[in-house]
Amino acid sequence: MVRVPAYVRSLVRIAAVCTVASVVLASCATTKAVKVITRVTGLPAISISVPLSIVACTTNNSCVTLGTSNLDVSPTSVGEYRTANGRWTAITVPSADASTYVQAASCWNNGCLFVGSQSNGDLVWRYDATSQSFSTEVGPTGASGIEVVSCYASMTCAVLDHAKSGPRFLTTDDGGATWSAPVSFGVPPQDTVTSLSCPSTLDCIASFLNVANGIEVYVTSDGGATWNPRTGFSTVTWSAFTSLNCIGKKCLGLANLHTGWRIERTDNFGRSWKKVASLPSSILDLACTSLERCVVGGMTSSLASTPWLATVISGTVKTAKLTYVPSPIADVACGSKVCAAIGVTTVMTLRP
Repeated sequence: MVRVPAYVRSLVRIAAVCTVASVVLASCATTKAVKVITRVTGLPAISISVPLSIVACTTNNSCVTLGTSNLDVSPTSVGEYRTANGRWTAITVPSADASTYVQAASCWNNGCLFVGSQSNGDLVWRYDATSQSFSTEVGPTGASGIEVVSCYASMTCAVLDHAKSGPRFLTTDDGGATWSAPVSFGVPPQDTVTSLSCPSTLDCIASFLNVANGIEVYVTSDGGATWNPRTGFSTVTWSAFTSLNCIGKKCLGLANLHTGWRIERTDNFGRSWKKVASLPSSILDLACTSLERCVVGGMTSSLASTPWLATVISGTVKTAKLTYVPSPIADVACGSKVCAAIGVTTVMTLRP
């Protein structure tokens, strides 16, 4: 999945670690619900020495989660995957050091790319769901890290990394083994990439947080060769925009306004947006099995840091009742039917 930016994710981890320090795998109070539905029970992570930070699900519904530590104490990375019978099992993850940061993930039918940054630049790890194994790939050169990734066919993905000149767009069609020549966006180097979704080889949509703390949206219809800004609408009033999920020209995303977080939808590839639903929560992540069936997770507020998880079905938000989830929801991901959510020491599965 394309995930929340690093500065947002770090806030979740800080709040989560503080919460875990005071609550040891206990049942948490539920949030004020829009409408309470099914109970979601958290399962303790196999290793609690390293906090989980990211989860991804293939379109064939194989889910995998991992976490890395910047402490010079073994283990420095942990991971587990969900088997066909619903059990979570440990998996070997590439080792990490103090510079390793896994920022985002995206999947195809039987694999995923996990991307981020490391001491020598871009980081790329590939997950093979058939063998339940990770491999370390050679990332693009000349940048300081990959911010977002979007996969749209088997082994075929697009990324945005950050070079001194600003964001760059690159693609791979062999699971990260080789990369296309980078294409510069032309946005100022100070702008921060917040999300990317590529529903096809030719079409992609990306969002950036500019120096004025407003959101700008760009699209391409020629495989990233040229990018055009979407203007004439109110995304400049958004202070954050993440979790783009697109099918064809229709997309969902999470926007933060002065009134709070909400789900926004476009049916014309970013030319205009409309509100789907307001969300009674803070620091969120969104994932979908379709544009009509999604899950969203985070915490009730940046101060309370109580975990919050909900389904969004045809625009209706239904809060789940959580049991044994002691920390905020750090990430969510969906395959074609199954979705997964994680806290720093907890894994969960649900169907929206």
